[in-house]
Amino acid sequence: MGLFKKKKKVILEFCTNNLNQFYDNDLFDELEELVNEQDYQVKEMDCLSYCDECTCSPYVLVNSTFVEAETPRELIMKLKEKNT
Repeated sequence: MGLFKKKKKVILEFCTNNLNQFYDNDLFDELEELVNEQDYQVKEMDCLSYCDECTCSPYVLVNSTFVEAETPRELIMKLKEKNT
């Protein structure tokens, strides 16, 4: 265990179709605030190949791990919890 352990960068990958389907302007603002606050790296892709899930609920890939929630606000809360 090193004295100066480098913190791993968190990469969030979003499907633009999923964002457009589930997020309104207020939720986009809330998500953007979290991203800036936590210094997350964000990638927006046209498709992440989770089409069945994409039509049903908001989701994100966190360092390539699929994370979904029933609502966008719940997903934002999950992202906040992951960093604590």
